[in-house]
Amino acid sequence: MAKIANLPTRKAGRFPHLKKLLFVSLVFALSSQTTYGQRQSCTVAQAEKAEQEADGLRTWDALYQSFHRFSHCDDGAIAEGYSESVARILADHWEALPRFAVLPSNDKPFQKFVLGHVDATLNMDDVKTIRTNAIHHCPAAQSDLCKQLRVAAESAMKE
Repeated sequence: MAKIANLPTRKAGRFPHLKKLLFVSLVFALSSQTTYGQRQSCTVAQAEKAEQEADGLRTWDALYQSFHRFSHCDDGAIAEGYSESVARILADHWEALPRFAVLPSNDKPFQKFVLGHVDATLNMDDVKTIRTNAIHHCPAAQSDLCKQLRVAAESAMKE
């Protein structure tokens, strides 16, 4: 019968290099999240282009493309322009809502962008129209989206 060799047992603290590796990995992960989460700066040229187009977008596809090019410039007059575009599409082209529902299905930041632009800077008649459309003219497949639009409109009306 063969003898079983005595193998050393693992004791707590036996692998100090493992603790260091885990600590370094954690620090790296946290620092890369911070870098990733930082907002890209908006150049003067980008701001000028974004401001030129922000309030004239009348389709979901045009707004979506502009969002991907200039969302990092979404502030001040540019933000007000985007709000106007969102209002025009939702108030004047409600029938296009199913297209919006398709675009953000894989792009939650775009959906958040649109909902965030249903705001108090808009003409309250437009906000009321958006709310009414969300309540009374919602396509069955977009009930969750309509609920979010209704909530955004009601929040804008309270401001």
